[in-house]
Amino acid sequence: MNKRLDGLLADALTPDVRPSQALNEQILRNVKEEVQMREKRWNTRRAAAAAAIAAGVLVLGGGTTYAAWRYLSPQEAAHELSNGTLADAFEGEDAVIVNEAQTYGDYRVTFIGIVSGRSLTDFETRSGGEVLDDRSYWLMAIEHADGTPMADASADGYESFLASPFVQGLDPRMYNIYSFSGGYSEFVKDGVRYRMGECDNLELFADREVYLGLTDDDSTRSIELGYIVDEATGKITRNEAYEGTNALFQLPLDPAKADPAKAQAYVDSLLRSSGEDDEDLKDLPESQRKEIEEGKKEMEKAGAFIESLTAENIDKLCTKVPGTEQEIQVDPDSDWVEYRTANSESSGGMQMDLFQEIFPDNTPRIHVDGYGLSEGEDAETVQITVLRMYEDGRITIAEYTAKNR
Repeated sequence: MNKRLDGLLADALTPDVRPSQALNEQILRNVKEEVQMREKRWNTRRAAAAAAIAAGVLVLGGGTTYAAWRYLSPQEAAHELSNGTLADAFEGEDAVIVNEAQTYGDYRVTFIGIVSGRSLTDFETRSGGEVLDDRSYWLMAIEHADGTPMADASADGYESFLASPFVQGLDPRMYNIYSFSGGYSEFVKDGVRYRMGECDNLELFADREVYLGLTDDDSTRSIELGYIVDEATGKITRNEAYEGTNALFQLPLDPAKADPAKAQAYVDSLLRSSGEDDEDLKDLPESQRKEIEEGKKEMEKAGAFIESLTAENIDKLCTKVPGTEQEIQVDPDSDWVEYRTANSESSGGMQMDLFQEIFPDNTPRIHVDGYGLSEGEDAETVQITVLRMYEDGRITIAEYTAKNR
């Protein structure tokens, strides 16, 4: 059966919904045109399936009901994004239509389909001056579980999500949408948000389990909290204790397209900090090369220092920057916690469920919200933004600088 009909059959809907006569006629015309155009013969079973689609629903064993019109197809979504080449790719033999839905927390997430290969887009993606041409593209539909329309990016109430691929055997905190040179485009249509994501070709890893996850918090902290890695097998599963949305789909990649040697070389390249590989560094003047290498070492030292900080030792190891501390006001009726330092004009925040994971009780603790290196009087120093729970239950945000390390 062609991929268009596969996609039409695969999308679940409740049995009390019925299509209009106009929709029935449109589906019949589309099916007829595709059959004539491709000059394929349909056997009795396929003809019966087409007739069921024309009737609007197909009831299978167990009472599962499917409808053709619930979501946009990947081709239609690509056209919405003015990407005709990608739309054609989703029509090709390498595309896989899935239409698997999962509902966790406040959201229903549907993984619609994926396609991988070279030259599949109208738009050029670059990283470090290099054109990234061998890519995977996937489409997800995100909607409120209660049917409330999703807000557009320009509207109040816009919700942030993190959608990312993960690979069995690779720590998802390190190997995710960011390290895989990923990105996305999205839009809202008929109350459903469509996210077309992309990253480096995932088929390299097709000989192991490859996943696509989505959390309702766009920080990498949600990866650590939302998913569990089996240390023995490297397989990744949902953290059932996570109270928000942490959907996880296993990607239907063809194991025959795996390339273990190339995959290992790719992973090795990601291990080189800052994305600079040995060949790039070799061509730089010695002074620049040494500066980059020293910068990497300093960031590694800073990361180790951050890991060592606790509520008990932060005042010994760091100095609070005067005039930056501000108390965080937590509204228990809101699903979002907003905060900013007293000297900042811009604000940040996180989902309430993630905030409660970090501060589950009144036990004094800290959470490093961000850090970086800056020039001090004698040497570079680590600047840190810290959320802190005090003994009296207050939670503040402040900037700190590391003392002599």
